[in-house]
Amino acid sequence: MEPEAYQEMAELEGHHWWYVGMRQITARMLEPFLDGQRDLTILDAGCGTGADMSLLADYGHAVGLDFSPLAVSYTHQQHPGRVTRASVASMPYPDNTFDLVASLDVLYAREVGDDRQAITEMARITGRGGLVLIRVAALPILRGPHDILVHGVRRYTARDIRLKLIGAGLIPLRLTYANSLLMPLAFASRIVQNIGAMLGRQPSSDVRRSQGVLDRFMLNALRAEARWIGAGRNFAAGVSLFALGRKP
Repeated sequence: MEPEAYQEMAELEGHHWWYVGMRQITARMLEPFLDGQRDLTILDAGCGTGADMSLLADYGHAVGLDFSPLAVSYTHQQHPGRVTRASVASMPYPDNTFDLVASLDVLYAREVGDDRQAITEMARITGRGGLVLIRVAALPILRGPHDILVHGVRRYTARDIRLKLIGAGLIPLRLTYANSLLMPLAFASRIVQNIGAMLGRQPSSDVRRSQGVLDRFMLNALRAEARWIGAGRNFAAGVSLFALGRKP
């Protein structure tokens, strides 16, 4: 990502509706498969500026990894001594190290040259019976200027990720789209943004400071999705895509 995108993430991910809502959905994805365990060994593969590590630490001992020196420096402020600089395509851990490997909004990025290799690495370092959780940007039709700013070069369908999990030797347990209730707004926004880009407007982030009624509306939509997903139901389309696999 561009440096300003990391700075924006560090400033907003603690309280912005999108980050808060996505963490709630992430928890609801995981908890039915964890059987109440709170002593897992966990890796946040592509930890960004560190807020998701705080969520994952609720389930055990969490460490992080990121290729960006700037991301590592931000995460180190929150989680000193628990973050390593390395690529998700070549991670410095022995086979079968972790009970849970999470990679949240990482695989779509230009810096991940080979997403298949990255998923294979996640499977390699996950212990037998362990879980791999992936969240990615969904649906190529939703590509827009925000993707340029965060170096997003891929958007996925559920079929794409299912095949990649299977190719890495993982058993798909759950796949669902998310940020689905707000998808019509996101699609309309993309049309406006793409027209602006054709007219020479500079790309800007989708994740901006918001407040008041709009912020509560957006967050409540994601909270509703978290409850739906937590009840075992899936969404057929959305701005994001979650996938959970188990290593046999």
